[in-house]
Amino acid sequence: MITGREFKKIRERKDLSLRDVATFCKVSPQLIGQIEQGKKYFTESNYRQIINAMNIAYDMKQKGKITEIRHSKNK
Repeated sequence: MITGREFKKIRERKDLSLRDVATFCKVSPQLIGQIEQGKKYFTESNYRQIINAMNIAYDMKQKGKITEIRHSKNK
């Protein structure tokens, strides 16, 4: 299992916002941010859900199906 910091680096490398990932895994962007900051931790179930959601969001972005991804301070 990766750490929140590692997750954030991967998410940013894929140019995904907190909102992009949160939307696909049906959690709040705040929860994703708290995990990245080490304030909350992955559980086994939400770890799989969040990693899968990040991969789905990235794939959709690459296919041009997500148009609202933009650079922001909230990454």
